[in-house]
Amino acid sequence: MPGKTRGKRAIMTHRTSTTAGGNSSGLRRLGLRIRERAAALRRLSRVHVPLRRAGQVTVATAAAALLSAATIAAAPPAHAATTYKGRVTAFLSIRSAPTTAATKVGSLNSGATVTIQCKVFGPSVDGNSLWYKLSTKKWVTARYVANIGSAPRFCGDGKEYVGRVTTSVLNVRSGPNTANAKVSSATLGARLFIVCKVDSQVVDGNPRWYQLTGDGGGQWVAARYVANVGAAPPYC
Repeated sequence: MPGKTRGKRAIMTHRTSTTAGGNSSGLRRLGLRIRERAAALRRLSRVHVPLRRAGQVTVATAAAALLSAATIAAAPPAHAATTYKGRVTAFLSIRSAPTTAATKVGSLNSGATVTIQCKVFGPSVDGNSLWYKLSTKKWVTARYVANIGSAPRFCGDGKEYVGRVTTSVLNVRSGPNTANAKVSSATLGARLFIVCKVDSQVVDGNPRWYQLTGDGGGQWVAARYVANVGAAPPYC
């Protein structure tokens, strides 16, 4: 019996040793696999995280660009290309510039509907010193046009331009023509503040006239004797 007991113990010890050895080997293999996976995950994290961040930056940049483009597209110009309507109330001459001294280029019968772009001050016609610029780029006195809806805006882009007188004395007139009444004068070197310009009577080779900021009577000077200080004024 003692011999058999020792034999059984030896067998059990051998099995235990074998099992322990097998378990130890399995644990080592499992540990190796865990370490390999951990290393792989670290490599993936080093690759993917920057890409994800780069993607976020790219998306943010694209979104900012789209927002900027949308903002620019939505921003209105200083003066949108709005037109106005009017109805002629009497036989009306159409002229090449906002003055009765300008060339007559057509006419309108009473009741006709006109499309208007903007208005300027000019020589008074029966107490009305406003002139309307039509969609044809020609002019009519506002005295015989009844507005349909809102009144037209003033011509120009809403900015004020500066010019300097280059002659000894420059006449300031009620309209863009030397036939229009003189309302004041400016001397050499004087600074003038300008709204816009029109083509009208040619003065020493220059057909442009500048409308000045001023009272409701309308003030005009021949551009021939005005040097722009900075940007040139736009057309009315």
